[in-house]
Amino acid sequence: MGSTDTVPGDGHDAGGSGPRTPDVRSSDGRSSDGGHRPPVSPLVVVAAVLIPLVLLAVVLVLVRDVRDEAAESAASEPVTAVTIPAPGADSEVCLSLVESLPDTLGEANRVAFVEPAPPGAAAYRLPDAQTVVVRCGLPAPPTFTVGVSLQEVNGVQWFNEPDPDPAVTSSTWVAVDRPEYIAVTLPATGGTGPIQDLSDALSAGLEAVEPRPAPIG
Repeated sequence: MGSTDTVPGDGHDAGGSGPRTPDVRSSDGRSSDGGHRPPVSPLVVVAAVLIPLVLLAVVLVLVRDVRDEAAESAASEPVTAVTIPAPGADSEVCLSLVESLPDTLGEANRVAFVEPAPPGAAAYRLPDAQTVVVRCGLPAPPTFTVGVSLQEVNGVQWFNEPDPDPAVTSSTWVAVDRPEYIAVTLPATGGTGPIQDLSDALSAGLEAVEPRPAPIG
């Protein structure tokens, strides 16, 4: 009789004939077969949290610096001013006054005019770049008549001449008790600081005179 060969039942080798045991790991990272999972270093976790925060802080600082530089640049730009009638602008009174005006009026810093500069005038800019303009030697305000209300600030009599256009938020104040009429135009956000400081300069540099309002009619 011939011999009978023995053939494995499923065609797999002997090592794979039984079910595989899953790799179960305990709470300390040890696997059931004795292996270990590498622990994550606390430094890696801290770095993963801190690095994005540091980068964000750097970006915010750079953005703020760029914005501040732009604001400072705008606040130092020369002022463009139109020339208006000012018969006394070239007088000795006005030339002396403009020369002696302070470098700041309130929070506004003195800046140059775009040429040609109007005579008898000085320009200032607030931190938000809005302008404050002082003019000397103007004619009397047309609405400065007998009986109008005046406001005294640091020894100077001021007349407020409202703009006929209600959309204009800036205001013009005219000192009416000096040898020449002196006006200051400032935005609504300018506060009272410019008028107070200008009043001090007028009191120190120019002699007071009696106001001369025009008769009614």
